[in-house]
Amino acid sequence: MRPEEAVRQLEYAIDASLDEIGQRAAAGYRPTFERVADRADGSAVYALACDLSAEVAGGDCPSPAEANETAERVLADRAYTDGGE
Repeated sequence: MRPEEAVRQLEYAIDASLDEIGQRAAAGYRPTFERVADRADGSAVYALACDLSAEVAGGDCPSPAEANETAERVLADRAYTDGGE
């Protein structure tokens, strides 16, 4: 998954789950998705999008700092399971 697709997925999740405008809220996550794409691959971006979407579906809208923490967990998990970079 590419970062712009991940942002769009999160945008739709926010629109469907929260009383916020998804386009505005999801834009703040773009740098995080781009960083994950630079350090890993599309499957890591997808994993991050899924994790963040699950939080949104649960009623939370993570801050960009919280999204960065989730991204670090996703990247760390990949390093342990697939050898990382």
